[in-house]
Amino acid sequence: MIPSRLSQGEWKFLELQSSQSFDHKRLFIVFTAHTGDFELLAVVAATFGPNVTSLFRPPNNPYGAEQLSRFRRRRIGNLVPSHAGSAFALARQLDCGGGVGILVDQKFRKGLPTKFFGEDVRTNPLLAKSVRQFDCDVFPARCIRLPYNRFRLELEPKIKIPRNKQGAVDFQQTAQLLNVKLETWIRQYPEQWLWYHDRWDHRQKN
Repeated sequence: MIPSRLSQGEWKFLELQSSQSFDHKRLFIVFTAHTGDFELLAVVAATFGPNVTSLFRPPNNPYGAEQLSRFRRRRIGNLVPSHAGSAFALARQLDCGGGVGILVDQKFRKGLPTKFFGEDVRTNPLLAKSVRQFDCDVFPARCIRLPYNRFRLELEPKIKIPRNKQGAVDFQQTAQLLNVKLETWIRQYPEQWLWYHDRWDHRQKN
């Protein structure tokens, strides 16, 4: 199991706090944000299992994007760039019984209207749509930077997905639920949230 192996050798700089085994038997999605060294979540999953395909946003610079992509693939494994067709790639992964990792604090112009820290934003409905299609479990996870070059990975209990009166996944409420979870994390460690893009479209509004 991961907790015992993380205490050995090169993994001594990591702690794992989890109420849920990574060896999950149902289809699952793990969501996180750009907090701490967030890519360590994917590195640990690629090293110890289970099989997780991660959605990521390539840098705008094509030369830097290619170098970073090679570096990531050697350590993280399955990666899907967030562009047209990425939803189908993640769906194929779930259809084959694999897990999916998604960063949910990214800007998405065509997303659902939601609130984030009290201001209007657009939130990607991809996670909610995947749950509707595959009835998968959803787990929040984050990386926290600790003193003395250490990190703690936290895998939280699965969240209850909001549903409407007919029992279908409520896309709007699910998107808002993700933002509320992000707000909780960021308020706890505001200095560890790294996201340079204008999530609130302040430039456009001004």
